[in-house]
Amino acid sequence: MHVFTNHRLKLLNTVLIMSVTLYVISILLIRYQSIQYMWAFTDKGFAHEIPPETLKAPVQINSQATCSSGNLKVLTYNVEYGSQLIEDMAARFNHKSTGGALPWSVRAPEIRERITEYSPDLIGFQETHTDNDISTIISNENYNLVTYHMGGFQYGDAALAFNKHKFDLIDKGQIWLSTKPNLPMSFGFRTLSVFRYVNWAILKEKSTNFSFMFVNTHFDNSGVNKDPSALLFNERIVALAKDIPMVVTGDFNTTAQDKRYRHLVGDDNNMPYLQNTFDLINHETVDIQSHPNSLSDHIFTGGPCKAHADNWFIDHRPLKNGQRMSDHLPILAKIHFAA
Repeated sequence: MHVFTNHRLKLLNTVLIMSVTLYVISILLIRYQSIQYMWAFTDKGFAHEIPPETLKAPVQINSQATCSSGNLKVLTYNVEYGSQLIEDMAARFNHKSTGGALPWSVRAPEIRERITEYSPDLIGFQETHTDNDISTIISNENYNLVTYHMGGFQYGDAALAFNKHKFDLIDKGQIWLSTKPNLPMSFGFRTLSVFRYVNWAILKEKSTNFSFMFVNTHFDNSGVNKDPSALLFNERIVALAKDIPMVVTGDFNTTAQDKRYRHLVGDDNNMPYLQNTFDLINHETVDIQSHPNSLSDHIFTGGPCKAHADNWFIDHRPLKNGQRMSDHLPILAKIHFAA
């Protein structure tokens, strides 16, 4: 009996030591993002850098003679938990509650109707999940989708879509809003923060050969992450607007009154690189809730070709049952570029 007890104690000690060791290793792997590095080395590699030659091409194409686009209808929309997985998890573990939002399967058909009504050329989504989730609200026959994929894993928090009949895709990639912007799925600036990224695509309008950069993003809602995200966005994206026409959509969790907003529009001798499309329209009257001073979602334009806005509006309509379609409202702008 005594021998058996000693053997059992040794076994328990061994199990305890192994458990603690595995726990420590797991913490270290997570803390130093080793899993992300392993993914990067074994899958598609690090984030795709924007090639200098890609940026130069539109500048050469968009001369005074060709620095004009057709009309571009742009939509930015945070759909709030646009994920069947979240709905399934809520049904299993949280009495079907996904916060204040109705389940995705309930809202998606009406969101699709609304987007079909808008018929946008460029769409920046936030809080979407997989390609399949997004296909429930836009037509695969009309739109090409750009999201982050790593093998079979899909992360569409800052998905962008463009009218495939109107544009050709020249290049695409992501920049991660973190201290390691080239490391896919890297945590935000605060350890273990939610993964956030900037999604970009270089597009060429088929009818005019007008080339431009379309960018979409979703900033974290924590100030610890928002401020450095704005600085990184300024450095990696806004600075490019000096050389290439640009359309930018996103939920920046930043109003036009916030100090960090200056980093979003850029500042070079008090001349912004990006302009809010709201400011390109003459507004005789505007609801305070529809002003960028009260909004965290924005549509910007920028670049060497002058942008004009023919329309800008927010859709305040709820679902047909009177409940909210999302905790954000869709914003649309009709713009064009001219020499």
